[in-house]
Amino acid sequence: MRKYGLIIIAVICLSVLVLGHQHWKNVSEATGVEAREAAAKVKEKEKEEREALIHSLKPKNNKQQPLIDYLHYKSLTQDRVIVSLVGSNGTSGTGASNSTYSWAGRLEKSLRADRDDLDTLIFINHGHEGYSTEDLLEGNKIEAVIQDDPDLIIFENSLINNHYQSLSLEQTQKDLESIMTKLQKELPNAKILIISPNPVANGKTENSLGLNYLDYIQASEQVIKSNKWTYMNSKEEIEKKLKEKNMRLADILTNDNIHPNDQGHYIWFEVMREYFKLK
Repeated sequence: MRKYGLIIIAVICLSVLVLGHQHWKNVSEATGVEAREAAAKVKEKEKEEREALIHSLKPKNNKQQPLIDYLHYKSLTQDRVIVSLVGSNGTSGTGASNSTYSWAGRLEKSLRADRDDLDTLIFINHGHEGYSTEDLLEGNKIEAVIQDDPDLIIFENSLINNHYQSLSLEQTQKDLESIMTKLQKELPNAKILIISPNPVANGKTENSLGLNYLDYIQASEQVIKSNKWTYMNSKEEIEKKLKEKNMRLADILTNDNIHPNDQGHYIWFEVMREYFKLK
């Protein structure tokens, strides 16, 4: 009897162990299923939120979209986002102690920090020191921009050098139209922002044609306005900043009184950063 009793107890214990193991297995599997379902729901929610964000940022739905939102949309819908810069001394960073202290270098860093998704942002700089609008055309620099296949082009109109080289206002206007025609024809989906160069100390000094720097800006703005191109007058915006900060123009220019120093590039960057967030 005792032997049978031990056998019965052993069977009962074994059954308990087997049933217990099966129970915990079922619980574990159920927990695993719940975890996978929860993860799937989170993933689906993230997907829906991403799709909603993409839809809200779609340029077609936002005619007055800030450039930062436009770049954000591009970063969510393609592998990389390219910003091509073209112009002369201001774009190349002349006057800055290092390229990272130029307005272009600071802007790229700021945009990356502003949006996590903009880590794929690529800045390609085609700034050429001493180049006029004519030089940009004859040197095939506009073709180089087209080869980038950029999403955004920032074109610094090379008016300081046009003034210095005594190009006529008619030639300046013609060059501007030629540059924009090439860019718009070859890059119909790219956004283009035209900006003026920085303010200079000798802005009223006349060249051999009897023209000053302001004459070139005004002549260019006539063409820009008639064509309804996107434009920002960097000169005026920088001067507004100087007034706000109670600073002199001489404080932000190098010894040549033409090119911005590190402080000048920083103020130019501030102007650009604010513009990128404007509708």
